[in-house]
Amino acid sequence: MRRRRPAYRPEDGNIDPGPGSVAGRFALSRRQLLINGGIALAVILFGGFIFVWFGMRIDVPPEHYVVLVKKTGENITNDRILAPDEEHKGIQKIILKEGRYFKNPYTWDWTEPERAVVIPKGRVGIKVRLYGEELPEDQIMAVRSEQKGIVPDVLKPGRYPEFSNQYEYRVEIADMQRIEPGHVGIITRLVGTPPAEPNVFVVTEGEIGTQPNYLRPGTYPEYSNPYVFRVTPVEVRSQKFEMKGPSAISFPSRDGFPIIVEGTIEWAPITAKLPELFVRFIDTSDRTGGIAAFERKIILPYARSFFRVTGGAYSATDYITGDTRIKVQNAVADELKKECAEQGLDIKAVVIRSTEPPKEIREQFSRRELARRQIERDLEQIKVEIGTLVEGEDGTEQREGGRLTQVIQQRMSDRADALGQVRQSVAENIRSAEKYNNIKVTQASKDLSVSKIKLDTAKDLAAARRARGFAEAEVKRMGYAAEAEGVKRKIEAFRDGRSYADYLLIRKLAPSIHEIMSNTSGPFADLFIRFTDVPLKPPAD
Repeated sequence: MRRRRPAYRPEDGNIDPGPGSVAGRFALSRRQLLINGGIALAVILFGGFIFVWFGMRIDVPPEHYVVLVKKTGENITNDRILAPDEEHKGIQKIILKEGRYFKNPYTWDWTEPERAVVIPKGRVGIKVRLYGEELPEDQIMAVRSEQKGIVPDVLKPGRYPEFSNQYEYRVEIADMQRIEPGHVGIITRLVGTPPAEPNVFVVTEGEIGTQPNYLRPGTYPEYSNPYVFRVTPVEVRSQKFEMKGPSAISFPSRDGFPIIVEGTIEWAPITAKLPELFVRFIDTSDRTGGIAAFERKIILPYARSFFRVTGGAYSATDYITGDTRIKVQNAVADELKKECAEQGLDIKAVVIRSTEPPKEIREQFSRRELARRQIERDLEQIKVEIGTLVEGEDGTEQREGGRLTQVIQQRMSDRADALGQVRQSVAENIRSAEKYNNIKVTQASKDLSVSKIKLDTAKDLAAARRARGFAEAEVKRMGYAAEAEGVKRKIEAFRDGRSYADYLLIRKLAPSIHEIMSNTSGPFADLFIRFTDVPLKPPAD
């Protein structure tokens, strides 16, 4: 609706300005000017608000930061990355933490909000300063605030917006050094002063190398920088080294048979000597906390040596009984404790669980042991059956108790009766034998006399036969001697025995030869040619 103009009232003392009057026109122009000025001011204020809110406002969310970049000011030198102060152009060290800020976009520029550095629980932050002076050639860590490089100290768990500027620092997240219960940490310093004595296992504290101190169970953020320290956890609880399988110990017995020993060695490292032990024996790649290195390089070689020296003094059969095994166990334990203590290990106990001699000896001893036990059982059964021997009133041993005592006594009574009968029968047999013996002796005497007579007769007959034989032999000898004498004289008549032999040959052959056809030469003619000049005349008889 159109608003009505209020009525003019003279009592108010005002002049009624009509629309055509000068006062009326001036009033209308001032009112319009005020209205237009208000509108312009409102537009300016609104534009300024828009510029400030959208052009200058910087909102940094929680746990974030914004890096400022100065667009105006003095130029920085080429060797710088960050502006030293706000009077220089470039990336500023100052950052905007969480909150709301307003910056002139003509003078400043800024990055998008980025998450601030937060070190979680159980971790540390390794600071790497990205600006500053270059490190000398012999220096690794940035020990001064104006040097560029790895900073030795670490950031503990928490939020660090002051180290979040990615152009100023790079923060690497690493695990906080933690030593579990039952372990200690061996400290190896990677940077520092070179050792005064380079040929030692453990250096002086602060020098490069293995430190003389060690870390007890707990958390140590100051030793968590992997560029400064290397901490190796080593277990110090009691361990059990099982001598079995590939680690079983074998050695020859005194008689040359192989003996295999299985058992357990309980040990623990001596913490006072642990840094030196670490350098001498533990490999950095060993994930068992040094247990495998100590067992492989110290305990097993010494155990093998002592078992061979001490255990080799006994024969194979000695190891089947428990006494020898205990003797060897105690001797090896004493030697092992002494030698390993010098190396840095505390040997708490040595237990031999089993000793395995050769199968043949073990089976033989087992059979003998079974037989011995069987004998003991049989003897015990016999004692139960027949009782035990006790000393009687007369000092003799008597058997008492047992199920068979009465049976034995009855058998002994029966034996006594039977023995009396046997003795009586023996006496009768002796008398009969004596009578028979007398008869036979008399008969033998008679036979002896007859035999003597026959012997004398035989001797006489033998003498007569011997004389007759001698006579007959003499007669034959004399006949042969006469015959030989005749032959001798015939040979003498022919001058030699060959001629006489030829004579006898021709005498035998001549009656059978009627005609000979042969030439005068040849072996057959030679047989007769020798007779052509000698007349064949028989010798005189």
